Amino acid sequence: MKLYIILLAAGNSSRFGSNKLFFPYGGKKMYAYTLERMEKIKRKYGAETILVSQYPKLRAAFGDEWTFIENKEPMLGISHSVRLALESVKAKKKENFFLFSVCDQPFLKAETLEKFLEHFFVSGKGIGCICHGGVPGNPVVFRDDYREELLNLTKDQGGKAVVKRHMEDVFLYETDEKELRDMDESPLVVVRGGGDLASGTIHLLFRKGYRVLVLETKDPACIRRQVSFCEAVYEGVQCVEGVTSVLCSTEEDIRKGWIEKKVPVVIDPWGEQIPKWEPEVIVDAILAKRNLGTRKGMAPLTIGLGPGFTAGQDVDAVIETMRGETLGKIFYKGSALPNTGIPGDIMGYSKERVIHAPAEGNIRYVRHIGDKVKKGDTLAFLGETEVTATMDGLLRGAIKEGYPVRKGLKIMDIEPRIEEKERLFRISDKATILAESVLQVIQTWEREQCIS
Repeated sequence: MKLYIILLAAGNSSRFGSNKLFFPYGGKKMYAYTLERMEKIKRKYGAETILVSQYPKLRAAFGDEWTFIENKEPMLGISHSVRLALESVKAKKKENFFLFSVCDQPFLKAETLEKFLEHFFVSGKGIGCICHGGVPGNPVVFRDDYREELLNLTKDQGGKAVVKRHMEDVFLYETDEKELRDMDESPLVVVRGGGDLASGTIHLLFRKGYRVLVLETKDPACIRRQVSFCEAVYEGVQCVEGVTSVLCSTEEDIRKGWIEKKVPVVIDPWGEQIPKWEPEVIVDAILAKRNLGTRKGMAPLTIGLGPGFTAGQDVDAVIETMRGETLGKIFYKGSALPNTGIPGDIMGYSKERVIHAPAEGNIRYVRHIGDKVKKGDTLAFLGETEVTATMDGLLRGAIKEGYPVRKGLKIMDIEPRIEEKERLFRISDKATILAESVLQVIQTWEREQCIS
């Protein structure tokens, strides 16, 4: 008996939005899960290994022991990849077996694949499939008898077309549905809130290849508007460090946003759309200092930023948001530190960095974000009430012009580091730390899904 392992990796990942083979699921590239499984099978059976792909950089990742066949015409469909692989195997023997697999099944266990092959080789059948509920899935193995039928496949016909024609000669090995799941779309993360701290998380997850959907209110009270994706609620679009968010009102708009590699923002303060989208992850980044409705069970993984959440009870994980040594700490049990109402210290300044409304009314500015200000300078008016600077520095953030402010609401903040004006237009260090912790929680959970 001679086993040939054939990996088909020539697809365009059009629904995924990027090359899914290199998506870092669980912190490990997608293809690596299949490679690790197949290396075990290769050693066990002394198998020959073939990789068919349109991506030459996979050659180095798989190594010289894999025969790399470049598919220069992926538009001809999966049948072309099958043909390229089989034509590379010159010897035609009844004892030849061809194991076909895709490279986007991170949940398939190595032991499942090993047991499938063990049972198949003693079954006497000519075709074998891993299945769920009797429905054939991938991987699939064919005896050499079916070589000609496989070579005659056309366009996007895969091996399943041959399987269906010969069910009487098919060995089915049952496994859990999750193991057979392939990833045609990148994981979806719903982020509740699009303010400046939430935007650090949104930006990082987007850059890592996740689909992100942002839920906001119809009138965000964000201060650092220049680095907040929620500004799209007012302006229609908002760009933060090369990533663009777009206000959407329909499902079609949202999907178009993902296709165009943008971050859709929808007005949905209570998360009513969450069940429809069935996200893998929900991140509550409203930072309201209390839980506004996020709970375990709304998604496989739920994460809360800051106080108001209890890890293990209403969410799966909590991230510390208070400045200091524990900023970004991950809690899988318990809660973040309670809100003190005192802003974090920067260069010895704390409370004076933040300006609260001295009266109610629609705000009207005379100074703008990025302006250098002195303590006592007039910055804005609330009706006839003057709003003045509380310290020297740069005007770092200011609530939307015309916003109907209530007395005591945070409306502006000042940056004491006058020589670093570019900071005002970058995602903050604090937001970056929180984002990295969120990503760590997600990737740890993803790895657990591949192991469990």
